[in-house]
Amino acid sequence: MKPARSPHARTPAGAAPPAQSLALSGQEPFARGTKRHCYVHPDDPDLCVKVAARADEDCLRQQRWDLEDCERLRARGADSVFDRIPAITGVVDTDLGRGIVMRLYRDRDGRISRNLSQVIREHGLTPSLVRAIDGMKRWLRTERLLTRDTAPYNVVAVRSGGGWTLMIIEGWENRKYRWLASLHPSVKDRLIARQLRKFDRRLSRMVQAPRTGPRP
Repeated sequence: MKPARSPHARTPAGAAPPAQSLALSGQEPFARGTKRHCYVHPDDPDLCVKVAARADEDCLRQQRWDLEDCERLRARGADSVFDRIPAITGVVDTDLGRGIVMRLYRDRDGRISRNLSQVIREHGLTPSLVRAIDGMKRWLRTERLLTRDTAPYNVVAVRSGGGWTLMIIEGWENRKYRWLASLHPSVKDRLIARQLRKFDRRLSRMVQAPRTGPRP
């Protein structure tokens, strides 16, 4: 089904406007979510194109939120916020509907990086992953970024050298508590701490699940 173009989706500052249509229907998405599917960009293997899974308002809303979140992050004026977030580089028309173009993370062997849930199911919570998780938490506190949902499946684990680096691929802005976080810096810090405790609880449940073994 071809998603309808949303009149409310905006191109983020610094991103290119829609150009010629990309053909995506001939390839399998490397990731399927309930609301979006992700494809390797046909012209650049280091970029991905994220399209709505269906032409309904819920799916299209997620696309708009990504664009709006990126605009708000750019407005901070600090490049460091994109150290662990893939900046949106453009919006394109595709044969599956409008798509958001952003960086595609790959491991040192060139394969597409997987989300943290998959990596933990395969390897368990190794010391190198614990260090990577601690690094992501420090970064979130330093940047004072209150995310919508830093769930393990929204975090990509990139393997490079002897360790891992964690990237947050969506859910970058928390709309529900944005007004509350704006009241005082200490309130925002407490909300971030609460979000990270929720993340830890999810990790704890995941570690107790059976492992799947390494991918082939």
